[in-house]
Amino acid sequence: MPIQICDYTLCTACSACVNICPQQCVEMQAGELGHLYPYINKDKCVECNACMKVCPNNSPVVLKQPITAFAGWHTVDVEYQSSTSGGAATAFAQTIISEGGVVYGCACLDKIDIRHIRVDNFQDLNKLKGSKYVQSTMSENFKSVKSDLKAGLKVLFIGTPCQIAGLKSFLHGQPDNLYLVDLICHGVPSVKLLQEHVKNVLGHQKVTNISFRSDSYLLLLLLCGDKILYKSNLMQRYEDEYYNAFIDGYSYRESCYRCPYAQSKRVSDVTIGDFWGLGDDFGIEHPHGCSCILPITEKGLNLIKRSDMILYERTVGEAVQGNDQLRAPKAKDKKINRFRKLYPILGLKYAYRITVARELLFKLRCRLMLGTRLRKIIKFGKRE
Repeated sequence: MPIQICDYTLCTACSACVNICPQQCVEMQAGELGHLYPYINKDKCVECNACMKVCPNNSPVVLKQPITAFAGWHTVDVEYQSSTSGGAATAFAQTIISEGGVVYGCACLDKIDIRHIRVDNFQDLNKLKGSKYVQSTMSENFKSVKSDLKAGLKVLFIGTPCQIAGLKSFLHGQPDNLYLVDLICHGVPSVKLLQEHVKNVLGHQKVTNISFRSDSYLLLLLLCGDKILYKSNLMQRYEDEYYNAFIDGYSYRESCYRCPYAQSKRVSDVTIGDFWGLGDDFGIEHPHGCSCILPITEKGLNLIKRSDMILYERTVGEAVQGNDQLRAPKAKDKKINRFRKLYPILGLKYAYRITVARELLFKLRCRLMLGTRLRKIIKFGKRE
């Protein structure tokens, strides 16, 4: 029986336990739906309990309400167009790099390896651009952050709220030279699920990059260099198993359904995401997306104001009203439970298709009816 650091259903894979262990006896292994969970090598463990003490589930971090809210986007058009949700993360990262600091964020590396990396120059910031609807591997980044902070560098860490909570717990607080930006997270599928899906649609073709967004459009692009190998638009509902399982909340890790960070109180200096539900009074064109920017601390507000962003102040209530994940986590339903029972037996493709079989059948009937009507119209036109 493995040593349990926290309740299995609450574990977020923040990896604070991996980073804190003096014996290096904690490692992450794939569990349910391929999500990573910590396992302890009993032969190396000295029972210091450091892993249990650092776990944010055992010692929750303090959450705070936002000071205000902004709608905005990057002032540089090329940066705005090449980013998602307005480019707020890029603007903040560029500010920290320009001030001699370093940035930690999620990147897509070779062989569909989604993980946090350290960036210390403008060129490599491109690796962090774009939404990634999959959980990144943290590895030992917290140790690296601690080392940079001790060296006196400004550090910007961008991640999901649970990753931010893990870092704060690992550091026993937050030094003045650490800037924390969390994402409005809807839940995280595992890298294993994404890799399985890529293999299902492309076989063994090499994929060098993945894109989950194009402006405000939700689509999955699999690329090799500049060549598009696969494209699936979410308008084709139920046809891309990975993307739709994510949108419907079937493939999240267990902790996502009871996430303590899915609320208006936040864990970082700044919270960012899409500004859904902007009021009719906004009336300003934003063709490539609009960032929702919530300063939580004065330090966060200062970072926002010294970054290259076009900003329009809005109310916190408007931001919260437009985004479900600022109110409550995704709730489980019968379909979610069905998918999670089927997946270990059938894999992603067939577990998803069986779960939404009724919707797929309805869509097929609509297509057949539309095809029949078109044929009748064409036939009638020929008679005329």
